[in-house]
Amino acid sequence: MIMLIRGSKFIQILVFYLIGLHCMEMALTGVVPCMDSEQEALLKIKEGFKDVSEPFSSWTAEEDCCNWRGVGCDNTTGHVTMLDLHSRDPSSKLLGEVSPSLLDLPYLRSLNLSLNHFQQTLIPEFICSLKYIEHLNLSNANFRGTIPSSLGNLSHLKSLDLSGNGLFYLKAENLSWVYGLSSLEVLALGGVEISNAEDWLDAVNMLPSLVELRLIFCKLHKLPQNLHHVNFTSLKILDLSLNNFSSTIPDWLFDIGHSLVYLNLSRCQLYGVIPDAFGNLTSLISLDLSINYLEGPIPLTFGLFQEQVELNRSSSLRELYLSSNKLNGSFERSLAQFSQLVVLDVAMNGMEGNITESQLLKFSSLRVLDLSSNRFALNVSSSWIPPFQLENIGLRSCLLGPKFPLWLRSQKNFSTIDVSNAGIVDVVPDWFWNLSSRIMLMNLSFNELKGHVPDFSSQLQLSELDLTSNHFWSPLPRFSANSRVLFLARNSFYGHISHLCGIMSINNSLSYLDLSSNNLSGEIPDCWKYGHNIMALNLRSNSLSGHIPNSMGQLVRLKTLRLGNNSLSGEVPLSLKNCIDLTFLDLGKNRLWGNILAWIENLQNLKVLLLRFNLLSGNIPLQLCQLKYLKILDLSSNYLSGTIPPCNFLGMTSLEDTLSYISYPYMAYSDSVKLTFNSREFMNHGFPFFNVIDLSSNHLSGQIPNEFISLLGLQYLNLSGNHLVGPIPPNIGEMANLEALDLSRNSLSCTMPSSMTNMTFLEIFDVSFNHLSGEILQGGQFNTFDNLSYIGNPQLCGFPLSKICSSNESLGDPHCNTEEGDEEKQGIQKEEQHGFKIPSFYLSMGLGFIVGYCGFWGSLLLNKSWRYAYFRFLGNMNDKFYVMVAVGAAKLKRKFQHQQAPK
Repeated sequence: MIMLIRGSKFIQILVFYLIGLHCMEMALTGVVPCMDSEQEALLKIKEGFKDVSEPFSSWTAEEDCCNWRGVGCDNTTGHVTMLDLHSRDPSSKLLGEVSPSLLDLPYLRSLNLSLNHFQQTLIPEFICSLKYIEHLNLSNANFRGTIPSSLGNLSHLKSLDLSGNGLFYLKAENLSWVYGLSSLEVLALGGVEISNAEDWLDAVNMLPSLVELRLIFCKLHKLPQNLHHVNFTSLKILDLSLNNFSSTIPDWLFDIGHSLVYLNLSRCQLYGVIPDAFGNLTSLISLDLSINYLEGPIPLTFGLFQEQVELNRSSSLRELYLSSNKLNGSFERSLAQFSQLVVLDVAMNGMEGNITESQLLKFSSLRVLDLSSNRFALNVSSSWIPPFQLENIGLRSCLLGPKFPLWLRSQKNFSTIDVSNAGIVDVVPDWFWNLSSRIMLMNLSFNELKGHVPDFSSQLQLSELDLTSNHFWSPLPRFSANSRVLFLARNSFYGHISHLCGIMSINNSLSYLDLSSNNLSGEIPDCWKYGHNIMALNLRSNSLSGHIPNSMGQLVRLKTLRLGNNSLSGEVPLSLKNCIDLTFLDLGKNRLWGNILAWIENLQNLKVLLLRFNLLSGNIPLQLCQLKYLKILDLSSNYLSGTIPPCNFLGMTSLEDTLSYISYPYMAYSDSVKLTFNSREFMNHGFPFFNVIDLSSNHLSGQIPNEFISLLGLQYLNLSGNHLVGPIPPNIGEMANLEALDLSRNSLSCTMPSSMTNMTFLEIFDVSFNHLSGEILQGGQFNTFDNLSYIGNPQLCGFPLSKICSSNESLGDPHCNTEEGDEEKQGIQKEEQHGFKIPSFYLSMGLGFIVGYCGFWGSLLLNKSWRYAYFRFLGNMNDKFYVMVAVGAAKLKRKFQHQQAPK
């Protein structure tokens, strides 16, 4: 018993000793373990998420929770103060809901749930009860709904980021709730809709500690020009880009003082001049006013930034973005202000000037230079070596030529270069192709460059290459599997294209490939099964032969397929029905045969269908009418037969542009269509498209469908060279937007409908070689067409034909029973009743009929004996006719019986 007691005391002493050692260790190390209750709360938070193996791999009960990944504790108290569960990888996003067990972490000061997927759930209201929270990041986490106004109770909050939760998934009726966030330093609400928050500026102005304000793309439409008192004078970063202010630059910006470092007002629909007061913002390092409607010259007060450098101040303007405005004036005077700039972007304005090497002498810091699309000329000597090493070179549409700019040889570090449309008429020197190992984008298009283009397969970073519209003459080069955009159209590249299969690896990036208008030959390789990213494929106007490969049906994201003007043969492959995103399909000017397949209705997004100049036969399928967004339909010069289906294409019922565009993520790409009417060519560059139907030069029969009249937006209609019959639809004049109408070389009849005079936009008109009759319409556009529009219709008369209409011919063919023809005849009869002379031929016919009728029946009525004799004659003739028929019938019966009798 005594031993047992002594043993228990020993155990107690041992426990106290171990506890003492642990306390001594904690005292020495300064680390206190995680609280049990808070560790349990963290495990419950973990249970609220699905598939949590990766982010929570270190969260085990055996391990101190302060050592778990994403968890931070106070070393003195052991309380959890930081929880960072942001996704580090797109494949490891947290799914599920945020657990209320967060409230069991009462000392939490920082919570980061960004870059996860909370499946458009509401922001949990209980988050607003974390009274000690200082940093709250719920950005890019797929929350939705109204932002809880109780967030304004978090008086300790220093940073709040709710941006990136989908465009306008989150909303706030006002920003009055931020009044309580007196400690707030960072407020980021990018993509949150606050269009109704008229008081947004007054609200944020009440935050004296605010350092960073980001209200990007918030549907703001009011930008107050003045504030009675500017309170947020600590502001360093202000980003209001991508809003619809439609105003001038406000005055209060310049009352913030010397604190503002970063200012972004791009894409805000700002107008007016750039205020001189920008010179007062002497701490400004980055200024972005791009993509607005600002006009006038660049203010010379920007030179104040330069003066700060000369006075040895610590900062000055380093980044200036003024592109895509309406700025004008001489740039030479402004240029001297910017020698300390690292980024100078004034592209796409209306400025002009000659830039010399002496003006660029002090620009040693310059890394990004974009002067594109102005009226600049770079006048430097062939031996000039710039003081800078550029990373981005943007000189599109600047005059650099005619010689190739040799100063480029000194630039070794650029990742993008655009010297397109620069007036260079020269051979590209060999050294240029290997200048920079960092090259990602190269644009030499629209010059007159010549020479041999090398192999690019080793240029692993080169993703965008544009050599369009030059005179390069060489075999088609090889490209890297990392290529995303390849534009080599309108050159003289030759040879086979089978080595394109080298790009089409499993993980290739190719999205746009345009090799049109070259001298390429051979067959199209059948290796497109990995082209899952291709959106535009243009091989038109080459000498390609063989069949269209079946593997093209695996280009599931394809929007544009252009194979026209080659020598392709065979049928259109059935696999193309899988390309359901197709909006532009051009297979014209080949040797394709077979029917227009009914599966065309699968391509519900199709807006342009070009199958002209092929060997297609059979009927036009009725399923074609299902293409409700179609804008251009060209099936001309084939062997199609049957009637024209009664299609009512929604895309042609109006001139609205909403259906006319084909959008590409790469804005530099667009399509064009060349139209031919009466030997006149029209080029439709880019968008919106014309509304066109061309079924000419086939074997189509029947009448013009009345359904075409509902296509009120149709601009070009060509049905010439077929076997169409019947009248021109009488209400065709409702198609008031028609600019070209060609119905020639058919068998149309009757008169020209008078409603056609409503076609006031008509510039091309041809009804020659038909069977039309009557008088040619006069007035309006019809006074501008010559006799070639009407020849080959013998029964047409009137100007501009030499045949003068007689009173009979002006009525047209009397056998036409069109509704309009009947109305015209009734109108003429009414005119004749009001004094117009009736032709003598019709008068004598009428009088002869009346005299004969009355003379015969009158004599029978007046003379009784004649009347009896006439009816006896009719009775005798009836008897004789009956006897004759009966005798004839009996003879036929006997003859038939005699032939049937057995011999």
